[in-house]
Amino acid sequence: MNIKRKLAAASLAALLCAGSVFADANLRGKVVSKTGEPMDFVSVQLADSTGKRLPIGTSTGTDGTFELKNIPSGKYIVMVSFEGTVPQERDVLIADTDIDMPEVTLTEDSKMLEEVVVTGVRGQMRFDLDRRVFNVDASVLSAGQSASELLEAIPSVEVDQDGEVSLRGNSSVTVWINGKESGLTADNRAQILEQIPGESIERIEVITNPSAKYSPEGTAGIINIVLKQDRRGGYFGSAEIGANTRGGGNASFNINYSDSKWDLYGGVGFRMRHNKGGSWSDRVYDERNEAGENYFLRSDGVSHNHGNNLFVRLGATYHFSPKDEISLSGFGMFGHRWSNTTIDYTSNLANHWLENVNKNRSNSNNHGAHGELGWLHKFGEDHTLQATIGYNNWGGPNNNVYRQHQEYADAEGTEDVYQAQKQEIKTSSIEAKLDYSYRINDYLKVEAGYNGTYSHENTPVTTWGAPEHDASTVLKDLYNRFIYDNNITAFYATLGGRAGKFSYSGGLRAEAWQIRTQSLSYGESRDDVPRFRKNNFALFPSIFLSYSLPQDNEVQINYTRRIRRPWGGQLNSFQEISNPTDIRYGNPELQPEYSNAFELNYIKSWDNHMISLSGYLRTSDDIMTHLSYITADNVMYTTWDNVSERLNSGAELVVKNQLFNRVLDITTTANVYQSHLKAWQRDIVSDGKTYSLSGDKQNSFAWDIRSMISVRLPWNMSIQATGRYNSRMTEAQGSREPSWTVDLGLRKNLGNWSFSVNCRDLFDSRKMHHFTTGEGYTQDSKRWRGGRTVRFTVKYSFGNMKAKKGDRRNDGEIQDGSGYGSEDM
Repeated sequence: MNIKRKLAAASLAALLCAGSVFADANLRGKVVSKTGEPMDFVSVQLADSTGKRLPIGTSTGTDGTFELKNIPSGKYIVMVSFEGTVPQERDVLIADTDIDMPEVTLTEDSKMLEEVVVTGVRGQMRFDLDRRVFNVDASVLSAGQSASELLEAIPSVEVDQDGEVSLRGNSSVTVWINGKESGLTADNRAQILEQIPGESIERIEVITNPSAKYSPEGTAGIINIVLKQDRRGGYFGSAEIGANTRGGGNASFNINYSDSKWDLYGGVGFRMRHNKGGSWSDRVYDERNEAGENYFLRSDGVSHNHGNNLFVRLGATYHFSPKDEISLSGFGMFGHRWSNTTIDYTSNLANHWLENVNKNRSNSNNHGAHGELGWLHKFGEDHTLQATIGYNNWGGPNNNVYRQHQEYADAEGTEDVYQAQKQEIKTSSIEAKLDYSYRINDYLKVEAGYNGTYSHENTPVTTWGAPEHDASTVLKDLYNRFIYDNNITAFYATLGGRAGKFSYSGGLRAEAWQIRTQSLSYGESRDDVPRFRKNNFALFPSIFLSYSLPQDNEVQINYTRRIRRPWGGQLNSFQEISNPTDIRYGNPELQPEYSNAFELNYIKSWDNHMISLSGYLRTSDDIMTHLSYITADNVMYTTWDNVSERLNSGAELVVKNQLFNRVLDITTTANVYQSHLKAWQRDIVSDGKTYSLSGDKQNSFAWDIRSMISVRLPWNMSIQATGRYNSRMTEAQGSREPSWTVDLGLRKNLGNWSFSVNCRDLFDSRKMHHFTTGEGYTQDSKRWRGGRTVRFTVKYSFGNMKAKKGDRRNDGEIQDGSGYGSEDM
């Protein structure tokens, strides 16, 4: 600051102080449109005579009036602004009497309105160097869908029949809500994503290689679901109702209110779903019977699945000064699911039943909540300290009833078996974060922080059994109570900057975590069984380098170290018996899987076209996978183990074209990936017997292609189609066969009303097909759920829909990279 600026500041301070000695005054005024109508929620800001903004401001009321109170004497500039209008400024002189300003008229800014329209057209997908952003409201097909269904529309993301999410063919992906774990685990994630209504979601971000600022969990990357939390001035919201041809439906209501001090939002959504599924398998053994026929075990099943759930979210932010704000937010869900499944098994195995009809009835109640308290302090421009603490609680009883009717050959007759199983899921966690960020100048930025996640799980499972329901007793051998504690403490620091067209960011994250597990049998207490303990520490570096080339070309190379930790179910040695021919259990000795991930990204944009090319390479140690073996009584057992090392590589091409004055929008993504798994050998001991399993080295190549086509039609109508194809993929003990699907949707806008009809799985082709090989057998299997579904949705929007100008508060979006160029969204 030079001498003149110092003298000016000192003079202003003296003037303000002098004015405050003699008198304070109030300033009143009114803002109207060019037609003379009052304008509410217009920003009115006071600045000193040099144009420097002061912490004195307000917004107009519904009658267009405003009042600034207790202003010290002096010369000021009144700045009046509203999104989509030309800002106005008025010079005022405050003395010892109140002032009534002349009426201020705001007129539309045609250039800005044109930019807003263009942005709305482009908004469905955003492609940057380090991420993909899917804007939910811009998608015709999003109406009435769940979060799980929305994920299926995003390039590179897959969701299987069980709701499990994978990214670029890798299931080790972390899913967050509003930039935090929010209690989501591998155990409950599929159920929670199925219960979150799509109309509560603003956007979904996919970050394949996050920096050291964020958790390294998930070797494939992070998917961040950002719930709606808009800060447009005024009150506004929407109501939506829908139904589908499967007998399901949805209804939701969302509302927001915002002024200069408060941001409030709330929403409630209800979903009811019904669908039909099925399965088929054919297991053929190498061993033959006396007639020279291979032994076999076949199954044919059908399931009827139902569910309903209520999703509620609330939040409030109070800006008690220009530099400080405090927020309180949360969401909760309450759901009920039930299903009936019948599987008919047939077999020609020796000393075995010929037919087994297995009927399973499940009934579960799922409930959970996430609450969060946050504080943000702004030291200055791009200089902040933010703290948040959150609590998560998820749980609910799961009840399963199994009835088996077995028919034997010759004189053995029939046998009936009844089993009932109750699982009481109880999980809770605390998340704490402290983030410091300071952009020192235009060329240097530092960040540092702490992140702690402390989770607890207590899940007892009780099983009853007998030939008949009335005579059932507790099966002590099948009782299990699994207790799982996972505590993670992390500290990070990053440094980024820019030098000309070159920008960089480097960071280091240190994590210490402790795992404690106990698996209790019937009658055992926690004092009777020693806890299984693991203490770990690891460093996770990251490096991002990017260079801006001429004519809107940009290239980036980055490296991160990542981890895939085993979750509770993978560590629990309890045997799950829902399928008597395929029993599954965990491995408490399972080790984490570490990966080194490299990416090279290039993006080029024109006015109506964009092309992005990414190459990636990932090396992983101690690969976690499920292994299967068959016992002497022809029952398949499946568990988890670390097998070998893997090298994954691939490339992703994204091409986006807007044609015919943006009437036609085509976005196509293609992925190719190569996987090399080294040969492996493992011995598994079960019931005193050792099973030797091994696998030859595997080289697999797979690819997928997706296309989203949107067409703007006359009469405020739009149509959208998405299609995807996944090629055959090699797995540890077999392969996943090719699959494809097509979705189609149509939307009509009529004032504040929107009418949508869309068809999910247009050709009824959404199925999973696996081929498995093992010691002494091969198995071919298919599964499907849902099928072709047509959904009708009506939406009504209300309020003034006015945007606060200049507000760019972080609302859950992940800010990554160096904080320069395209990485700082």
